[in-house]
This record gives sequence, C-alpha cells and structure tokens, in this order.
Amino acid sequence: MAVLWGNQDAPLLAGPGARMLFEPLAARVAAPVAGAGLAAIAGLAGWWDASTPAGLCGASGAALSVPNAMAAAVNDQSGAGIALVPFQAVPAARPMMVAAARVNGFLGAAGAPVAAPATALNADWGLRHPGLEFGAAVGWTRYLVWTRPNWRQGAQASAPSPLLHSLAGAGATLLQADGAGGANLTLFPGMAGETVLLAALTRRHTHAVIMRNTPGVGVDVWLDGAQVARALPNPLPASAFGPVLFLHDGSPQGSAQCWFHEAAAWARALSAADIATLIGAQGRWVLGPRKGVNLLVMGGSNAALFGAAGGARALAEGMGWYTGAAASGVMSGVSGAAQGYSIMPGHPLANSSTVPFAPGTFLTNPGDGSSPATWATGPDFAALSAFLANIAAPDLAEIAALVWPWGEADSTMPYADKPVFEASLLRLLSATRGLLGRTAASLPLLTWSATPYQTHDGVQMVRETLADLAAVPANNIVLFAPQTADSNPLGADYNARTGSFAAGAPSYRDGADLARYGRAGAHAAGRLALALGLGDTIGAASLPASGLPASGGPRLTHAYRASDTALVLTIAHDAGDDLVLPLGAASGIGFAVMDGGTVAAPGTIIPAIAAARVDATHLSVTLAAPITNPSADVCLFYPYGSVQIGRGNAVTDNAAALAPPAGWAIGADLGAGFALDFPLQATAYGLTLSDTPA
Repeated sequence: MAVLWGNQDAPLLAGPGARMLFEPLAARVAAPVAGAGLAAIAGLAGWWDASTPAGLCGASGAALSVPNAMAAAVNDQSGAGIALVPFQAVPAARPMMVAAARVNGFLGAAGAPVAAPATALNADWGLRHPGLEFGAAVGWTRYLVWTRPNWRQGAQASAPSPLLHSLAGAGATLLQADGAGGANLTLFPGMAGETVLLAALTRRHTHAVIMRNTPGVGVDVWLDGAQVARALPNPLPASAFGPVLFLHDGSPQGSAQCWFHEAAAWARALSAADIATLIGAQGRWVLGPRKGVNLLVMGGSNAALFGAAGGARALAEGMGWYTGAAASGVMSGVSGAAQGYSIMPGHPLANSSTVPFAPGTFLTNPGDGSSPATWATGPDFAALSAFLANIAAPDLAEIAALVWPWGEADSTMPYADKPVFEASLLRLLSATRGLLGRTAASLPLLTWSATPYQTHDGVQMVRETLADLAAVPANNIVLFAPQTADSNPLGADYNARTGSFAAGAPSYRDGADLARYGRAGAHAAGRLALALGLGDTIGAASLPASGLPASGGPRLTHAYRASDTALVLTIAHDAGDDLVLPLGAASGIGFAVMDGGTVAAPGTIIPAIAAARVDATHLSVTLAAPITNPSADVCLFYPYGSVQIGRGNAVTDNAAALAPPAGWAIGADLGAGFALDFPLQATAYGLTLSDTPA
C-alpha cells in the first residue's frame, strides 16, 4: 500500500493526477416515487429516470432488473423512444456504465465508475441525446438532476464540471459547476449573459435544475425548487438544435465525473402550474450539500494487509451505504514514506511487549513504572502527525471513524500485563482523537477481536481487553469483526472443499479473509455512523427494526454440561434464525474447554472432536476427553487463544439465505460478497459451564 497525498480542498492522490480518496457509492432502490408527476405535464418530449435499474437497459435492450448491472442506455419514458446513450470523446470501446443504486438516499443513478483507481468516476463518460433545441426563438424547458461526489479527477482535475453541453454550431456548455475550490454554478458560461445561479456550490452535492426559455421573454431558472433567475437573455441563435451531452463537454477527458439521476425535456415553455408540478416531482431527491465518509486506518502488518486486500475499502463503502453518503474513502499510509504514515508493520501500541519492537512505537514506555496514561507519544505517532498534516482539512473533518485492525504484536505480552495494555490503548486512542481535534463521542474506534498470533494467553488478554473497553459506552469502541479465527494464514495451502489448510505465515491473515471482514463489518460500522448522526441522505430513523446484523453474528449464551464429554450450547441469533455447520465445523474445530485453572494459570485444554446442530438455537459438542473438575471451574472457549479455526470452518448463521428488509439488500447493492452468513462470535472470556439446561 502506498501513502496517499492530499492538497488543500482536494482528495488524496494515488499518484500523479490520480486522486482516489473518495468513492461514489452504489446501492439499491426501495420503491422510489416517480412517474405521475412528469408524465402528467403535457408536451413531454423526453424523460430519463435512472433512480431504479428498470430505468436503464442492457445491451439486449431489455430493462435491467438488478443494481450494479452493466447498462447500455438510459431509457426514454416519455414515449418518444429516444434513449440517452453513453458518450466518449476519444474513440475507444464504449465506457462502462452501471445502474448504480443508493447514490441519493434509496434512489440510484447511471454512471461510470472505473477500476483503477476504484474510487474514481470515468474521466471520459457522459450521456448523449441526438438532438434538443436551445434556441432563443423557440419555447423549451429542460430538467436535470445530478450528484457530484467529488472534484473532477485526472487530466482535467482543475477544470469546471460541464453539466449540459450543446453540440449545435460550434458547441457550447450551457451549465457548469466550478472546478476544485470553486463555488459557482453558472448558466451560459463564457457567453453574453453569463449568470451565476449559485455562489455556494459545495464539492459534493446533489442538485436539480429547471431551465425554461420563453421566446421574447428569456430564460428562467429554478434550482432545487427555488427560482434563481428571471428573463435572462438567451445568448444562443434563434434556433440552436443539435446533439446534447449530459455531464460532458465533448473534449478528451471532458467528463463532469458526476452521477446522472434524471432529466426531462418539453418542447414548450412550461406554465407556472407545470413548473410547480415538476418541482413537486423532484422532491423525491435529497438536494443540496452532500457528505463523505472517511476511515483512518492505523496498525501493524495486518492493518496493511487489510487495506491491500480491500477490507478497509469495503468497510468504508458499507458505512457509506448505510448513511447514504455521496462518497467514501480510506486514509492510510504504510511506513517508509518521507511524509509520514499511519501503519507500522511489527509495532505494538507501545514499547511494552516482552519482545522489543525497535526503533519506534506509537507510545513510549519510559520504563519507570508510570501509568500509561502519562506516557509520551513516540516516533510512530510523530509519523502519524506528519501523515495527517498532508491531508486537506475538509477531508480530515469527514473522518467518520478510526479503524485499528491491530493487536498482533501486543498479544505477545503476558496476561499479567492486561492493565498496561488496556491503559496504553486508551492513551493512544485519546492522543489520536486529540490530534484530530475530536472527542470520544465524535470519533468512534472500529476494531476487531484479536487474530490468532503466537501465545494463547496474550491473544486472550487482547480479546478480553477489547471486549471490556467496547462494553463502556463512553469509550465509543465497536468490534466490526467479533470473530477473526475463522481465517487462514497468509499464503496457506487451502482446500475449499474440506476447509483444510497448511503452511502459510501464521502471524498474518489471508487477503480473502481480510476482505471478508471488511464486508461483514459494514453493518457494525454503518449502524455506528447512524447512531452518531453521521447520516447523509439516510438517517437513523430509516434503519429497519430487525433483519440486519447488529452485533456481527450469533453468540454463545449458555453451555450445559450434559455429561463429562457432551455439551449443549445455546446460541442467540443476530440477523439469522438458524445454525449452519460447514466444512470442518462438524468436527468441532475451535470449541474447547479449560478444565480448571484460568487464562493466567491455564488448566487442561480439552478440544472438541464433533459438533452438530440440535435445533435453530442449540448445538451439541463432543469433547476429546472427559471433564474432571466441577462445572463452576470449567470454561468453554470458541476459540481458545491463538487456535486457528480456518476459513469456512466456523459455525455460522444463515443470514445470507434470508430476505433482507426492503431497501436494505446490501448484497444486491454492493456485490454478492456482502451477502454473508455470519460466524459465531469469539468468546472474549470463557463461558462457565452449567449443570442446568437452558
């Protein structure tokens, strides 16, 4: 992963001319209000609505039925039969266009996201109509709704965003938004009668414009329902009929890099009553300034791998999906850059581990027995400060959460150092929030249950600490992945048919699993954002009462000792309503009891050799050897310490098979990888056995 650079009022850079901090979101639509308002206005000569996939067609001409499908055109719903087709200035294959969803609340859009960088919109994409009139001596009305998720990127990064361009005659841009740092929405730019319609245009926004030309009177304009111009002189010839581009000016790399929502055309000047009807119909769109969702990732090696695998990207995208944000992005930089970093492989929170992690740390333990609450920040924290100093203030202000996929180096500490680890974590968290000028209430921490690493007691210490701190609301800490042992070592030989794995680097998690954690964690991240009031076009009140994961998967609530070798476990569901035991789960992998003792002074660890579904909320587990201690002195773990369950071997729920609440099908909206069965959560503390059934 490379360090991403940013300039004032500009997104981060992946390289020269490649800005990539933010990504416009895609998702699914829930029964948008459309149709009657526009169809009822007489003289409708064209109407293109991308709010649902059904408004676009594929290469065969058939209407699309699912979001994120490839689209060949935006259908004309006026009856005129003139579709809007993708436009590209430089002759090449037609640019990708998708029926994106959830770009504006639950409503979608047409657009062309590109694969590299994945956070950009195509710099040479727009939509073309074969011919519309904009002449001064002809009555006409035009309507357009668009979303700009960010400033333009690429070769034309500093140029204005062309929203409406006529190719009649020599060609002219009729409506444009200022480029990076600008704030004007301008009608007839560069022509006689140039008029600024809005002087407070934000970088990310959704707006709706209505333009009406009345011969002998001039042009009237309404923006977001309010009239902003009256009887302006039309600088075009009496007739200016020709092809029209939406969101492009016809030049190479001339895209506005905006999402297209809706447009319509009438071959007459609409009446005041008609304008009122049109304004009412556009009310389904959330108009005005929009928000972005950014995540700041910190940590060690697995944090770097998490970003490289796309896990952080998926986490941010899911957070944006929940909130209806116009854009989402990740801030992270791995050590080695002169301008600072947020990730230092191999380093713990502080230099307190029994294994030295020179040369730097995020906190410096002076070794005098002082409380970690008083420790100074170290070289890694200075590098973090330098990294953030190169990011523009508007981007820093949109950091919605810190993300720490961390803990591997710290889990080498002995269990007795738990108070030190807990205090150092809170100290670094406070220092990081302070560096950003934020409080615990305004900047949450997303972290995960400790990954398998080296020592059992150290991993258990980290798991317990994170669970303890997350249980205190004032800390504002949420586990986005409460089970991480259901993963393979990086580079392991894996048999997907059996779930078996071998070799690999056990200190690191495989990319496929890290990417999955980001997708699964989208629910915890999104819910947290809504709870903190970070919603953009979707607010907390829109969140369904049930049907979506709330805690990241089912959890163990009771362990009944049916015999010395047989346990019956009770499971509380999250989004699912049944239990699934795939691949190695039936062998009991991951389940174990500690027969006497404690994590600090472990007793005998007895692994399970079999597990089976009893009913939708109960499992039977068979142990490899009999328990010898009273139940009160025996604890069940899933898993214990650094035990690796492996990919596909965890007990899961059946969430992916259940119909989600209307409008909340994340798998349809963001990709099938987001439709998951969630693993049984890891036990932070062992669950004491009971001699009484649940």
